[in-house]
Order: sequence, then structure tokens, then C-alpha cells
Amino acid sequence: MPPPPPFDYGDLEFTQPAKQIKAFNMEPVPQRILDKLQKYEESQRGFSVVRFEKGNESHVIITHRPADSQVTEYYRMPADPKVRDLQRLTYFDLGSGRVVSTFRSIEGEDWRGIWRGGGAILAMDLDGSENFQLWRYWEDSQCAEVVPPIEGELQNAPGGRIERLTHDNFRYASVVISESNRIMAYTSNKENGTDMLAYVADLKDSNTGAGLDSKPFTLPSRLVTPAAKSHSRWVASDISLDDQYLLLAQDFTSAYRPCFVLRISGGEPEQIRLPNATEKEEEISFHVATFSRDPAKPHLVYVLTNAYGDFRSLLAYDIQSKQVLHITTPEPSLRSLRPINWDCSETEVTSEYVYFTANVDGYTNLFVLPLSGPLQDTVVEIKLDQWEGGEYSIDANAVKPNQLVLRLLSYRTQGCVAYLDITSRLESVQTDENGAKFISVPLERYEQAAPVPTAFRTIPAKPLKFKSFDGLEIPCMYYHPTDGKSVVPLVISIHGGPAAQSKSNSRIPTHWYILNELGYAVIYPNVRGSRGYGKRFMAADDVEKREDSVKDIGSLLDHVEQNMKTELDSSRIAVMGGSYGGYMLLACLIHFPTKFACALANYPIAHWPSFLERTAPVRQAHRRGEYGDERDPAIREFLERISPMNHVSKIRAPLQIAHGETDSRVTVDQAVRMWKTVKESGIHAELMVCGKEGHGFKQKSVIEFTNAAKLHFLERFLPPQ
Repeated sequence: MPPPPPFDYGDLEFTQPAKQIKAFNMEPVPQRILDKLQKYEESQRGFSVVRFEKGNESHVIITHRPADSQVTEYYRMPADPKVRDLQRLTYFDLGSGRVVSTFRSIEGEDWRGIWRGGGAILAMDLDGSENFQLWRYWEDSQCAEVVPPIEGELQNAPGGRIERLTHDNFRYASVVISESNRIMAYTSNKENGTDMLAYVADLKDSNTGAGLDSKPFTLPSRLVTPAAKSHSRWVASDISLDDQYLLLAQDFTSAYRPCFVLRISGGEPEQIRLPNATEKEEEISFHVATFSRDPAKPHLVYVLTNAYGDFRSLLAYDIQSKQVLHITTPEPSLRSLRPINWDCSETEVTSEYVYFTANVDGYTNLFVLPLSGPLQDTVVEIKLDQWEGGEYSIDANAVKPNQLVLRLLSYRTQGCVAYLDITSRLESVQTDENGAKFISVPLERYEQAAPVPTAFRTIPAKPLKFKSFDGLEIPCMYYHPTDGKSVVPLVISIHGGPAAQSKSNSRIPTHWYILNELGYAVIYPNVRGSRGYGKRFMAADDVEKREDSVKDIGSLLDHVEQNMKTELDSSRIAVMGGSYGGYMLLACLIHFPTKFACALANYPIAHWPSFLERTAPVRQAHRRGEYGDERDPAIREFLERISPMNHVSKIRAPLQIAHGETDSRVTVDQAVRMWKTVKESGIHAELMVCGKEGHGFKQKSVIEFTNAAKLHFLERFLPPQ
């Protein structure tokens, strides 16, 4: 079936209250809200860690949105926290929702017949459509000769230069650079627009034929995965230390993601089949796979997988001997080094250590596995001194494996970058009451990478759990402005995904405004289908069980009304959600029409069959595996039955929707059609269509206006007492 024609809504009346904003049926947003919101917006200008710079590991690449930029920019920073330099690399002024999905630093390449040292390969779009192209960032000071201005080169002065390497409208993703810096792997749907296949390009001795001139060129590469069949969705993971093998995943669904090893010189991908796996093949997912950095063991692979139980565990697998070493698998009979009954979520493999994190009920815990010395094969927890707890990501220094940089997120800070060195601490390992090994390590924060200080009160999340209709326990993150000492209105905010998770980290500006300025409580439920609580919990909403997750919200409403009367006003509740969370929001308005005072949705799924027909072709097979295949008449009938668009007459609460005009995941027709239908039914409805924005807003002006408009909507339809 061909895709539906583009959706046209040009005949509808709208105003343009801010740059890139089309507003439908909306009142002006008072300036006082924009002004009061400013300190909350400023607090979001934190920093993120990209990676240690390849070939220049004394420096780290980080990101930050400075006050003078519409979008996030890239910086180079010394790894030594005592040196406070910060060099800005990018000066994006594109007037668009530019998204960088990948920034991979390289030692250099010879694509134009000379050596261009340093810099990076970017996968970037220019309008939020997620048709990411490949770009080369470099600095002339690292080149053997200065490259003339190139046609189509982005203007980035006074930063480095950015040349486009691909010139089509396809998608490029999962860029991997070999440790030798000889080859690069990536995936793309350039063969047919749908299937993501894997390619390899040379960085050294490339013989591309391009010259030292102003002519653009397309990066040559060779296809290494088989020709497309039945919706291939390959993801490149890593290249072995000897450049012989490429690790790949096949991303079928959130539940089924097998891992493969491919000989780069030629051949078919060989699926990794773990010995004595306890789970069904179609329920096994490989989350991360990374080759060893030990030259003596180049074909050892560290993988995160749920092949041996409900949770995602870390193990080591030798692709030649087929032997497995269980590192965190909780099943007692498998005798793992340190059983962990939570999802392990991130790994950093170096020549001396394997670092990994675990997601413990929405909080991050950090561990290290020394590969030699007296602590060999001992998993040691790294406890961070003077850290309030929250979520963080890590990156290890390939040259000095004892060094880590972290991006910290908590209720106090949104994006603080810190450094730690574990060397001396491993000499004084402690043992807790359960016999587990740990060390305490001080964090050194980078003063030049500290977020704007918060000029308002912040409070930590309180854990909240309730039993749903079938007895399943649903975890939540709960914030109350007076710690439960007074009865206040409630905002329920539902995450998307559906396989996402509301964690303990600091929230977006509207979260803190709602708590501090409006005085409302906020609950973030992790309904069935959320990740972090095991794959069976995550699969509990699949296809025909879709509305069971909606019933979870009904049970939350009952819990609030019956058990939280002294702190929450069950007659004054608003609901928010984006993407799949937007579907949940609309479904809640239909299933529980008298329970909500108002609702605010971002890029919601309103009609399942048309969503699946219009979502980007590269995503369709994956989404059909999660939600059901609308081409099957029985499934289509079910999807029509649960689509909010078909039950608008049941909605009683005022609704506001914001959507990116170039969103390729949930196309903008979902929002426009839902808004029109609700408005025509006699219920107040507002709509914001955001230009040059995709699935998630990136431009400062768009973010600030849509946030203020949401708060204005809450003020009117859930007014403070």
C-alpha cells in the first residue's frame, strides 16, 4: 500500500505569536509568564558529555546551549578539572531545528588526498525530520594543507569547518570508528528508503578520488550486510581491535534485538547464540555489545542482554570459543561475579577496566570490573562522594583507563560535568554488610561546565507505588510542593516510548514552575510497558494489551482519591504526555472523562492506523512489532477501536496540543486532525504547530514559547486557588 498523500492544513486560520510558531485558537501568552519562566529556562542550560577526544584524550568533547544560541553547541575541554579552558567548536545559526544524533571524534582521514587530522564525523539533520546526513567537522590548523571553501559547507566561523559527505534525503546512523582509526562503519536506508543496512568506509588509504578543491563529494563506502529482506534494521555497535569483525544488532522490536558478528572482509553475519540461554529466542534483546580492548583478547565481547532472565545483565562472550562469563546475571545457578537484580544500562570497555551502570529503580549505580591485578574478576561498586543521587552517564579515557567523566542529573542540577580517578581508591576496597565490595570516590566538578545555578527551590522525588487493576505494582516518581502537608491540585505526566522510564533526575522548566509558582503536585507514573522493571513488565502492554496501560492510570486515579486525600485534590487533576504518552493522555480523557480538568499533549498519537501508515518507512516494521500491524484486518479493527480519534465525543476536558511540523515519527496530521475534531465537538481545544521542529523541540524560542503556553493553559483551566 503506498503511503498516504501529505496532509494539508493550509486553509486553517492561525496567528504567529513567536518565531516558528503557528497558533490555532489560542489566546496571547502573558509576558509575565514568559518573564517568570526565564529563571527556570536558564537552569536547563546544563552540559552533556560526548566523549574523550580520539587521538587527543587529554581533552573531552561536551555540549551546552549558550545564552546566545538557539540550539545546543559543541565544545572542547581539558580533561584535567584544574585547567579551566573551554573552546567552542560550533556556531550553529541555522534558524532551524537542527539535530545532531551522532558526534564521533576521529584521529583524521585522507578523503581529499591530504591528511585532515582530528575533528569528528557527525550525523545531523537541518530541520528536525531525522533524515540525518553525514558531515565532517575539522579544523584547518590540524590539516596538512588548507582546504579551499567547499560548496555546501556550513558557515561555522569562528569555529571549525563542516563539510557535507552525503547528499540525499536518506537516513544515516550508528556511526562507529575503529580503535585503529582505519575504518568507519555506519547504517543507512539509502538502498531503498526503508531498510537500514550497514556500510564500511576507509579513513586511511581511502582513494576516494576527491581532490583538494571546492567540489563537494559523496563519501564512498561498501555495503557489508546482506541485501534488504523483510525490513532489515541493522545497528552498528563496535569494531574489533584487529579490524576483523563488526558487531551488529538487528532491531526488530523493543523485545527482540539479536546480535551478530560480521567479518568485515566479507561473509554473512553470524548470530550470537548464547549457550544455555533460559529465555525464548523472540524475547531476547542485546542492548549493548562492545569488543574487548585487550590486544590478547580481541574477539571477546561484553554484552548487555536479558537472555538469562527478566533483567538485562552484563556478560562476556568469546566469539571463537563460544564461552560465557556471567558478570551480573542474577540467576544463582550461573555463578556470576556479582548478581544484580536490576537492568544494567551502560558499559565502557577499556584495556584495564570494564565500567558499567545499573538502573536501580530510576537511580544510577556505577560499577567497575578490573581485568588484571589483585581485584581481577571482582566487581566493585563505585560510590560517589558528595552526590545527592540521581541519574548519570559515563565515558572512560582510552589512554588513561582510570579516568572517567560523568554527566550528572539530579533534582538539584540539570547537566553538571564531573571527573573521577579510581586509581588510588582501588587500593582500599571496602566490604558492606552483605559482603559486596565498594569504593568511595570523590567527584571533581568542572567549573567551566557547571550549569546555571538554580534560583528557585528544588525537591527530590518521593517513591510512590500502587496496585493496578490486576494486582501489578506500578512505580512512580512523586513531587509535592509542601511535602504532603497541604491538599493541592495534581498534574500527572506520562512518558512516551512506550519503553521509556520516568527517573529520578531533575525535570524540565515547567515541572519546577508548576511546583513553585502554581503550587501543584506532579506524579510521573511508570505504567506497564516502561523499561527498567524487567522485560515482562515492559511487554505487559503489547498489541492487544495496549489499553491495560491506560487502566494503570485509572488505578492511579483511584489510589489518589482513596489513599491520598490529605495531600492531593482528586477533583482537580491535569494530565500531560508526549508521543506515546500523548496517546495515553488522549485515551485517559476518553476512558475517564470526568476525572481531568484539562490536558496538554506534545506530538500525540491520535489514530493508530494512520500513524503506522505515515511514520517514517525506516520505523514502520519496528513500530508494527510493538503496536500491531494495521495491514492485518483483525489488528486494524482493534487499532481503530482503541484510537482516540474515533471517540472524541467522550472527551470533556479542554485540550492543548503542540506538534513539530517536520516530525517524521508521529506526523503532524495526528495533532491537526485531533484538534479540529475536538474543537468541532464543542470542547475547547488549542494547537501549536512548530516550524522546523521534529519529534521533540530543539530551538530555544520554540521551547520557551510552548512551555509558557502550557503554563498559561494550566492557569486558566486548573487555576491556583
